[in-house]
Amino acid sequence: MVRKKSLLVVLVLILLGGTLAGALNYTASNDESVTRILGYDVYKIEGSGNYIIYYPLPNGSVKILKKGKPGFLPTFVKVPRREWVKALSNDEKALYAPPTPLILYVTKNGKLGIKSMTTSKIKLDEENALDLKGNTSPKGNIGVQTTTSCPRGWMDFGGRYCLNPQWDLQFESTAKTKTFNEWISVMGLKVENNVAEKMNFDWILVLSRSTYSYWTVGIDVGPFTLLSVSRGAHFDGWGLDVDYQSFNDLPVNSASWERYLNIKVEYIVAHARVSAYDKLMGEYVDIDMAQVYPVKIHTTGKYTIWESATGGTYFTESQGENAPRITTTPNMWGISKEAEWRRKWLNAGSWEGAVYVRQSQSSAFSSSSSLSIPIGYAGGRYLAGINPALGRLANALSLTIGFHKYTNAFSFVEYSIQVKPRKDCYAMYSVLGVKVGSSGSKVNVPLVFSVITDGKSPSPPCDPRTGMCATSEGGIGG
Repeated sequence: MVRKKSLLVVLVLILLGGTLAGALNYTASNDESVTRILGYDVYKIEGSGNYIIYYPLPNGSVKILKKGKPGFLPTFVKVPRREWVKALSNDEKALYAPPTPLILYVTKNGKLGIKSMTTSKIKLDEENALDLKGNTSPKGNIGVQTTTSCPRGWMDFGGRYCLNPQWDLQFESTAKTKTFNEWISVMGLKVENNVAEKMNFDWILVLSRSTYSYWTVGIDVGPFTLLSVSRGAHFDGWGLDVDYQSFNDLPVNSASWERYLNIKVEYIVAHARVSAYDKLMGEYVDIDMAQVYPVKIHTTGKYTIWESATGGTYFTESQGENAPRITTTPNMWGISKEAEWRRKWLNAGSWEGAVYVRQSQSSAFSSSSSLSIPIGYAGGRYLAGINPALGRLANALSLTIGFHKYTNAFSFVEYSIQVKPRKDCYAMYSVLGVKVGSSGSKVNVPLVFSVITDGKSPSPPCDPRTGMCATSEGGIGG
């Protein structure tokens, strides 16, 4: 009888244990938000290989939260969000989006990737990752299969690159982060070589709780740079509503005419590296990784700004903190060297719609619901001062935001330019192609900076007459 009771207790425990594990897995399979239990984030990580979950802190350090492999049971992680809550909490009327944790992973078939952890269900994507086999890149074939051996003990995926078996320890020892707070140009226009007689423009920027901050991730492995974005948190706090426009038709009386709309932005720059061995070249290389994330918008309030031929630039409405600035030189590290420039032919003598971009709310990240903003000069200089690979990433990265649906909130961007050309010319603006989502689909995110030119000046990165562009490696691409 005692034996039967013991067996019954064991069976009950097994059933309860199975039910508990099943319930936890069901809870952790939430693919819309993060499930939290007793102060812990609960994740169900799917895929193969190894991972590191980490979190950049305001003091410049990177905290490793968890290391492991995907398994049957969910993973519990304590995320020190209060560090950022304390750092961002003050009496300032600002928009803020504390960072989300990140996961770096290496799959069994040689894919290295980084993504944000904003849902409990985490899939170690292979499409948004660096292929260590060296088979593909955004610009074509970056490598070939080789029979050369890896160094003893190194991870061999059967392709071009071998990985340091202690990549996780190396990442942990090299991972650093730094926060920058500076004025950054979010929109701009440059007219060159006296090509425009008159113009009018209207630039609108509205940010609110329906604006989401995105991690922009760059991975550099020499021949190319892989860019992807991953959703972070939505902004909270106060809103921003800016409308900057010309009063009637604005004459262009100088050979070079520039205007830039600037707001004060605080953003995170995180970086690290792991070692690899390039079997094709027979040498050791570093795989450098950098991530940027807008964490706080200091410019908030409602502003109406006009520019006229007689009155210059003036505010007719200005209510808020850190009012936007209009400048004739840009405040940025530079337009991403990975950006593609779109062009339109403008005929002399008649009014033309040169550029029109409108980005508005959508349930998903898309080319019509996102905006790319150049990183500031301080952040770019910081990365470029560490090593050449991070310098290349600084030249490629941009801050990314998305406009999504959120209760009782609305956000959008509208950028419109009309020109009466003095002579035939081109209107150009850029888009940055990034990978997003588990499918690895490419989204062209606009940077609303335009150039009106005849192409007889060296300043545009692309020659509008030929469509040929200077690449990030200093060569020429189509």
